[in-house]
This record gives sequence, structure tokens and C-alpha cells, in this order.
Amino acid sequence: MNIRERLEAFWAGERPDEIPYTVYHTKWQDVKHDLAWKQMFANGLGVTFKEEPFKQECRGLEVRQSNFMENGVHRRRVTWRTAVGEISATWANDWQQEYWLKTPADYRVMTHIVKHTTLTPSYETFGEAEKEVEPYGVTWSLLGRTPLQEILVDYAGLENFSFHLFDYEAEVRELYTALLENFRRKVEIVAEGPGRFVSNLENFTAETLGPKRYREFLLPVYQECFPILQQAGKIVGCHYDGQTASCKDLIARAPIDLIESLTPPPEGDQTLAACRTVWRDKLFWSNINVSAYQLPRRELQKLVLERVEEAAPDGRGLAFEISEVLPENWRESIPIVLEALKETG
Repeated sequence: MNIRERLEAFWAGERPDEIPYTVYHTKWQDVKHDLAWKQMFANGLGVTFKEEPFKQECRGLEVRQSNFMENGVHRRRVTWRTAVGEISATWANDWQQEYWLKTPADYRVMTHIVKHTTLTPSYETFGEAEKEVEPYGVTWSLLGRTPLQEILVDYAGLENFSFHLFDYEAEVRELYTALLENFRRKVEIVAEGPGRFVSNLENFTAETLGPKRYREFLLPVYQECFPILQQAGKIVGCHYDGQTASCKDLIARAPIDLIESLTPPPEGDQTLAACRTVWRDKLFWSNINVSAYQLPRRELQKLVLERVEEAAPDGRGLAFEISEVLPENWRESIPIVLEALKETG
């Protein structure tokens, strides 16, 4: 099997010839010209690409951007201007420092932007990027985050969001409702478009939201929208890269096919064995802890095979990936993982 065939078997709940192993293209692209990749691809590694099969256009939005150096740091400031006001955000060396939403007025501007955004299909170039590494690339259909996660991760940031949910509840809920309408439209477009695997890039970690908010804001969206995608033949995966234990029973109820970037302790708070106990029918695309790549050869191979035994003793329902950080010693450590996975055949 090649990587696409392995992933198709994995998504279908069937047994591939060996456990699939992939790397995000965002972790690979800065070092993609290194000749070491050629042998790793030949030994089974794949690259995953994420593409939105839709276009978003906001009527009446003016975008202004400025770039400047400050104390040796490259800073970028982006301003969105509308008929009802403006909002801005800043980045330092590409890390976001200031988020869009800081006041109730900011929420009203963002809600205006969302309500004036049009979503249309854009299928023509889907999958073009993977051709660079054909046949070792596979493209996902990127759905994006559900409304509350979009506010938390993209617009307010965790610290602000924690206060806003209490201090600006009406404004948060109004923006949530507007985003939900757009999310429903995205689901319609993705359901009709290309791509077998759909990535709901939640970046969810339970300690930032908790079961009460999960039950109110996430679970109903999953229950309404994901069956539409599944009925269209899609496999729906949620990017849950942090702690999950406090919401594990709610996650079990959610119509999620696959938990993606699932990470055992110390970053996460559940082993793969614990996850398999509570999520018997879900697929796991597990991120190997970046610290594990520093282990000696035999210890790293042992860890990989132990996790296979925990989550997929019959060879079904498990894949591994590099989704968070490319290990510094990737030239040495990735081949060790690939060698261990040959034993899962």
C-alpha cells in the first residue's frame, strides 16, 4: 500500500498493511528540500495538506497592514475597517500578540464583518499542492473551527475570552450566532466538494472550556452539522491536541469519526489506552510527543509499539502524525518510528 491507500483503509476502519504515519505540510515545508525526505517517503511517510474548498469575501471591508521593526522584533499590525468601526491585531515574529476583540464595540464590528461575509465554493485547485510530493501527499478538506472555538482561538485569545464570556456575554452570543450561520454554509460547501477527510481544526483542550460550555456550545453544533458531512461520505476529524479527560463522556456522545492530533501525557491527560476505553468506535490520529523523539532508538521503538498495542491491537483505528512541532533530530528519529511501524504489518 502507498500512504493514500493506508489512510483510506484507516478512515474506513479497515486494517492497512501497516499503521500510517504522516507529517503536516506546515512542519515539513521549511526543510522540504533536504534529500533525507526521499528515503523516508519511500519507507512509508506521508505529507498532509489542508485546503479550504471555499472562498470568503466580506463586502465593504478595508484591510490595512503595516510592518515595522521594534527592539529587533519584526512586528505586523493589521486593521479591518468597516462602516461601523474598525478592529486591529498585531503579531511579533508571526506570533499573535494582540487579538481582534478587546471591547464590546470590537464584538459589534466583528459581528458586522461576519454578517457581510459571503461564502462560495472553490473546488478548482483543490489538491494541487500535494502534487509537489506525489504520490506521498494527501489533501484534507479544511472546515475550520466551530463558532465558539473560532472566537476563543482566532479573535479574542484565551485570556480575553475568559473574561468576555462573563463580562460581554450578550456580545459573545451575538457573534456566535452570526458565525454559526457561516459555519452551516461551510458545511454545505464542504459536503458537496472534494476530499474524503474533513478537518475541524478546533485546537480544543478541555481545561480552557470545560464540560458545561462543551455541552452548550460545541456538542449541538457537532450534532447538527457533522451528520451532513457523514451522509456525503466524509470522515470528520476534530483537532483535539490538548487535555480531554473532563469532557471525555461528552466527546464519546459527539458524532465525531476521528480525534486528530490526540496527544498522550504529558501534553495531554489521557493515555491512548484510556482513550480507547471511552471512545471505542472513534479513529485516533495520534501525535507522538515531541520529547519522545529524543529517546534512544530502542526506547522510541518500544514506545511506538506500546501505543499501537494500547489503541489498535488489531491494527485498526490508529495512525500517527507530526502535527505540533517537527523534532530537531527528525532526520534520525522519524526513520526509527517508520522502522517500528514496519512491525505492525
